[in-house]
Amino acid sequence: MWTTLKDILSPSRYMPNGQYYLWQTELVWLHGISDVLIALAYYSIPIFLIYVSCQRPDIPFRGFFGLLEVFILACGTTHLLEVWMLWHPAYWLSGIVKAATALISLYAAMELTPLNPKVLQWPSPSQLQKINQ
Repeated sequence: MWTTLKDILSPSRYMPNGQYYLWQTELVWLHGISDVLIALAYYSIPIFLIYVSCQRPDIPFRGFFGLLEVFILACGTTHLLEVWMLWHPAYWLSGIVKAATALISLYAAMELTPLNPKVLQWPSPSQLQKINQ
């Protein structure tokens, strides 16, 4: 089991991505910094969504908010793995995380379909303003 786990995390028979970039410092840094910044952005969005849903318990479709948060976190994790893989050839781990992200993505997309007619029935801001007056 430990051998399998070790092979998944950093198998020695593969090359890290940095080697494909010929270890050009600028290119490695470009990819590394870009993926870290993308991951930070991805991780900040669920924090905002969690904060909003805690402050506004009346928001409809709370379950979908949770699903969206998981989807966005999974996307951010794929970018963090890209940084790891600059030095460690964890292609199996990356593939597993990407497959999980793909399944979450497909599930979220399927959950959007029945929500579409409900969302389209929401009053517009101008309609709400008229109601409030």
